[in-house]
Amino acid sequence: MKSFIFNQIVRWILPLVFLVSISISSLLAQSQPIHGRAIIKPSVVNLHLLQQKQFKVVMLATRLMAARSPEKTIWTVNDVPGGTDEFGTIDSDGVYKAPQKAPVPNEIHIGAQVAEAANSRLYATVIIGDDPPVYKSLKIWSEKSGDSDTHLRSPHGIGLDKNGNILIADQTASRVFRYNSDGKFLGEIGKGPGGANGYFKEPREVKSDADGNICVTDSKGDKPRIQFFNHEGEFLRIFGDKGRGPGQILRSHGIGFDHKQRLFITDVDNMRVNVYSATGEFSHAFSEGFVYENMNPGEFNAPHGISVDPSGDVFVTSYYGPTQKFTPDGHLLMQFAHGDPPDGPVYFHNITGDRWGNVYLLVRSITGSQGVVQREHGKKISIMKFNNNGDYITGWSFTNPEHSETEAAVDENGLVYALFSGVNEKGVEIFIEK
Repeated sequence: MKSFIFNQIVRWILPLVFLVSISISSLLAQSQPIHGRAIIKPSVVNLHLLQQKQFKVVMLATRLMAARSPEKTIWTVNDVPGGTDEFGTIDSDGVYKAPQKAPVPNEIHIGAQVAEAANSRLYATVIIGDDPPVYKSLKIWSEKSGDSDTHLRSPHGIGLDKNGNILIADQTASRVFRYNSDGKFLGEIGKGPGGANGYFKEPREVKSDADGNICVTDSKGDKPRIQFFNHEGEFLRIFGDKGRGPGQILRSHGIGFDHKQRLFITDVDNMRVNVYSATGEFSHAFSEGFVYENMNPGEFNAPHGISVDPSGDVFVTSYYGPTQKFTPDGHLLMQFAHGDPPDGPVYFHNITGDRWGNVYLLVRSITGSQGVVQREHGKKISIMKFNNNGDYITGWSFTNPEHSETEAAVDENGLVYALFSGVNEKGVEIFIEK
């Protein structure tokens, strides 16, 4: 009888403790009001050669305070203050003038640096001409399934190390591999399959931080979910115990770092984002509402991918959509990229970002197949690009229609490294904007 009563207490009390802990964590993360934020206008515009366009930054209204212009704005074109003849110029008042000759690529990044804003780096997009930007294949390399020298079995996550080499997390092989950009095998991170520290069970994602250390998310049975290694691949630390409590993780997936070296991890099954210090101390979690409730703004629906922009704002994509943008403390800012059946994307497997705050979604159709129909052009796309304000820029797919997307990474030059899996081969296709 005592055992029965104890079991009933555990059955009813533990879930309540969990829900309360999540609620408190969410409230603490959102206890600070949103203030001092800015927006850039317009967000995206098409221009022809030598045309001009006025851009401006607005400091948003706060309680009992009207919107206003910032005290100082530093304007850039493709990160160059004032711009260049090649990609256009911008004056101190935010007036952009398109170049005399057609630039390559035709997508221009207008930047506004506003020191007083919480989001101190803002971005807008200029497209020269009427056509959207186009990405072309620069290089493809792969390993044939079944070959004796093949390493890749079920590649899931891709990242870049501090030297620009490619890191691939393979969940079936239980290994993290390193290749150069030409596909030459360079070795492994960690110690391979196993349950002890430094070993892997089902590694999902891999990413380097600003110091070159390598973070890997894993599903290690009852072991912690997050491991760090130095650049050479030697084990440093492990944290993120299995569970539903604060700082714990059920299924770790996406990895993001902000400019303060804080670590953001998506937890698919707990439906939340956990935030840790650079050394692994739990800070807070964010997600509106409790796990498995109906979707409301700010809630997650199996969050998979995460990307942190140059201002520290956080983009999170749920597998069933939408993509949501948050402040670092978890305040919802916007939603975009909702599911769009029957021809558009329905599943959103992952997200990555670039130095200009753009984000790239890896998308799937309602059938679960890789690639969806872009109706206005009648072609398949697997990668969708949006600017920092959630405006759609362009989309494209793999050269081989039999290649299925898994994840992508973008380097400092804007090259997109897209990891693919096919029936007969697995590898990476590198794209460049033309």
